[in-house]
Amino acid sequence: MPAYAPPRSAARPRRAALLLALAGVATAVLVAGILIASPWSDDSAGTASGGSPTAAGKDPAADAARMLREAADTLEKAQVLSYRGEFARDAGSTTPFDLQTTPGGWGRGSLGDEGGTVRMLTAGDHRLAKADQAYWKTRGYSGDVLDRISGQWLDAASDLPEIDDLTAPLAPANVAALLRDAAGSASSATAAPTRVAGRAATLLSTPGGSFSISDSAPRTLLRLASGTSPAATGPLPLADGTDASVSVLTGTDRDAFTTGFEQDLTALRTAVDPTVTFTTVGTARFSPCGSTRCTARFTLQNSAYGSAGAQASADSPVHAEITIDMTLDGRKIKRCAYQRTMQPSGSVALTCTATYTAATSSDHTVRGVPDAWARAVPDDELARLREGFAKGTTDGQAA
Repeated sequence: MPAYAPPRSAARPRRAALLLALAGVATAVLVAGILIASPWSDDSAGTASGGSPTAAGKDPAADAARMLREAADTLEKAQVLSYRGEFARDAGSTTPFDLQTTPGGWGRGSLGDEGGTVRMLTAGDHRLAKADQAYWKTRGYSGDVLDRISGQWLDAASDLPEIDDLTAPLAPANVAALLRDAAGSASSATAAPTRVAGRAATLLSTPGGSFSISDSAPRTLLRLASGTSPAATGPLPLADGTDASVSVLTGTDRDAFTTGFEQDLTALRTAVDPTVTFTTVGTARFSPCGSTRCTARFTLQNSAYGSAGAQASADSPVHAEITIDMTLDGRKIKRCAYQRTMQPSGSVALTCTATYTAATSSDHTVRGVPDAWARAVPDDELARLREGFAKGTTDGQAA
């Protein structure tokens, strides 16, 4: 505690100083009590900007605004933020989530749903999810489609729109904007002392959200929660029921995020768009066919639907991965693979020729089995995502 210097106008300066010194312990307890009751004092909150301490309760709104702005400044310097908490879903229930995200919106994490765990990935404009077969079965998938998507990344726009509802507001730039927005209306904020992960902090409750900001410098956002009356304009409001701790990833933790994200990008080569299905048109033809070779001919058509069930627009091409497996008497003899870009509800004609040796003394059966699925992230888009993330990791904007 700074040494006490009584004012020059004190009636008995030397005796007053002596009495205060003798009562130092009691005075310290009393002062600590005042500090606990008033979180605005820089003795409890620190002087993050290096300025002189502010007298307790002198201007609570100004102190709140300063803390919020300083926390926003710190947030904008972070390369990767980590969140862990919960948010509200249907019928007011809450679900746990964790998310690591960058200023550029590159994020990876997981959320709980239907008793299982769903991994989530945000890359550019894409929102993707990955889960096991049991989970997707509870979402209504079955048959070949269920087998196709189990354990694979898929476009989650139709099945899990809440991924975007959750992750977009948690982008560091948006959270920093929320803090600055709260600073602009700090007169309506209330404050209370708190602790987050053992660190002393001040909880600032505003209509747009509640923010626990460290008392020590630099001011750091340690926890956030959604508000009761978010603004109709400005930054995206936090998803309903959001309540999460916040930390900055550095060193090996940040490196692990970068490595993991790059691996996830590689896995997007097999990411599925589940809103697209394929059917054969007409009857398959096998011609010419003989004792040494046979050509199968198929026409496939896609049915592409948007997230609301409406047929997709013509400017959303379907990137199809197609195979035709040829068998002779049940034995696989050839696989033909194709990549085709199709218009929604468009069709494509394909042929597959297999060569073999078959005895002419008996009959044989040649079959062709087509299979097709739509990619959520085509090659050119995947290359763009790789470039965007790599650029961010080198210029400090993504990892």
